[in-house]
Amino acid sequence: MRDFISGLPKTDALEKGLASALQCEDLSARSLALLAREPTPYATTFPCEIVTCRIGFGKPRRLFCKYTAGVDYTGHGHRGGVGHEIATYRHILAQSNKFRPKFYGGYADSETGQYWLFLEYLDGGLRVGKLNDPVAMGKTARWIARFHVTSQRLLGNEHVRFLKRYDKEYYLGWVSRTVNFAGPNYRKLSWLRHLHACAEEFLSPLLDSAPTIIHGEYYQHNILYHQGRVCPIDWESAAVGEGLIDLACLTDGWERKIAEGCTTTYVRTRWPEGAPAGFEKVLKAARLYMTVRWLGDDPDFTRSTGARGHWMRLRNLLTELEQK
Repeated sequence: MRDFISGLPKTDALEKGLASALQCEDLSARSLALLAREPTPYATTFPCEIVTCRIGFGKPRRLFCKYTAGVDYTGHGHRGGVGHEIATYRHILAQSNKFRPKFYGGYADSETGQYWLFLEYLDGGLRVGKLNDPVAMGKTARWIARFHVTSQRLLGNEHVRFLKRYDKEYYLGWVSRTVNFAGPNYRKLSWLRHLHACAEEFLSPLLDSAPTIIHGEYYQHNILYHQGRVCPIDWESAAVGEGLIDLACLTDGWERKIAEGCTTTYVRTRWPEGAPAGFEKVLKAARLYMTVRWLGDDPDFTRSTGARGHWMRLRNLLTELEQK
């Protein structure tokens, strides 16, 4: 079997890593055979591949394998990388045997210091954004609402202390980054200066309610739909923060009818007695935060033509917030 694509481990190293990770299933005494390696069918930020292996005389398993491979961009502290994702699976997601994709383990390569994540490969799973299916979207809203309810109970657990907790400085930092990254044509705009000056007021609703564990980037491209089941992936930005941030991500870019349907489903699932006071205000603040996150992530993108839609959205959100 040949090694392929820069960033992927050599076959002998991969075998060692898999054997170590699969010990969590008490399979260390059995032999592991690596049968095939193939690239993923879609583009990814981190080097990834699909590995087929067999343990002893068992049936072949297809695993989704994700590697750090030197990709260490953390942005404004919102991305924790593959090591962070492994900890999220191990201490939070894998605590439920119903969660998919199944977590098979993680491995830290002693020679390179890189992290490798091993998950169940969901053959035939499609990203929710490819479906344009209101039923699937409703299920994704219900899933994240339930997750927010259950994960809130874990906040006192010492095993989740690795999660970043969003605070005032974190939120305001995104506005500062957006202003700093903006080109001169944007920086001279009075409304952007006003946003910078009043950012604490506009974003403060995100700190007014009890936080929960959030995905952090619960966008349609980070959610697989497999055999009628919602399967969120890419948990590198898991954190402790306002749950409506995930709802803002989920409804971003969808037509109004679908977005409103998701919002209604989320509210009914998380708060059967009705949305809490100030719900709309918090959701607008969450949308503002996610918009400055896009614009404050990479200066090259901030100044590109591809960012124009985000700038328009930011201006419109500011108008809405001023009409409170």
